[in-house]
Amino acid sequence: MKVFQQESLPAGLENVVHGGMLPDVQASFRIFAAHLRKVNAQWSFPEHQHPMFELNLVVDGSQRMRVGDKHFVQKQGDLVWILPNEVHASLGAVDGNMMEYVCVHVEVTDPWFRQQLSQIGQIVHPSGSKMESLLRPILMDLAQIARENTSSGLSLKLQTMHASFRIFTALSEVLLDEAVVSNQQTGDSGLAAQLAAFIEHQASATMKGQEPFRITLIAKQLGYSPTHCNRVFHKAYGVSPRHYLSTIKLRQAKLLLMDPTHSIEHIAEQLGYKDLSQFSKQFKRWTNLSPTAYRHLSW
Repeated sequence: MKVFQQESLPAGLENVVHGGMLPDVQASFRIFAAHLRKVNAQWSFPEHQHPMFELNLVVDGSQRMRVGDKHFVQKQGDLVWILPNEVHASLGAVDGNMMEYVCVHVEVTDPWFRQQLSQIGQIVHPSGSKMESLLRPILMDLAQIARENTSSGLSLKLQTMHASFRIFTALSEVLLDEAVVSNQQTGDSGLAAQLAAFIEHQASATMKGQEPFRITLIAKQLGYSPTHCNRVFHKAYGVSPRHYLSTIKLRQAKLLLMDPTHSIEHIAEQLGYKDLSQFSKQFKRWTNLSPTAYRHLSW
């Protein structure tokens, strides 16, 4: 999901009696590999990890789960919340019975929102708990859509998109209701936030033709080693500083490509690439599409 605010708006302030400004928001939110599965007693899923948050709800039966070093039984109606890069595995259904579950992976690129979600450390949210109550209706709707699977491709995509907005809203409500959100940054989380701010500034500087990104320079300014900065940033946001910079540049490239008044050559120059060929190759690595093909899809 993207909420994009125009950079310059008419002033019209001469007759304002009272008012207030809200923060600008520009965040990417992606639902990935959402699926419903009914499995037999022999089924299991091996140990794995990924850079996304995961929501897993048991619809029928119970399953044995391992997340990190914690083993537990996920009962019918229990919601499991798995943080990015957390090693986890399903060890199969309990007592040799059938089991059905719905699983959704959530990718969040905004570093602040990603960090706030990472503060939800509880793994199992039992049936009836606040988080389970907010998310269960959405996940059950997704399960029903997957179970019926009679919609056209366009309708199916719209229904899934609608569910993704509801998940985004529900997770925001969880953060607000549970008072998880904090503006206080201390220790490693504070350093990670500083690094994110430096990287965002560096992305803007690169687009203006200044020095390219180097974690060594940022680490030196903050008084830490590059290795420590990379480790702290990856722990907080689930991606490396360089990957985060690529995310910013990709987001900006997509926004610029959706504006037909900008030539692709100009966009490449704006983003700090030495020529169109270099930009085109990088954009295709990111999206598997050329800038021209993405622009045609956007019109």
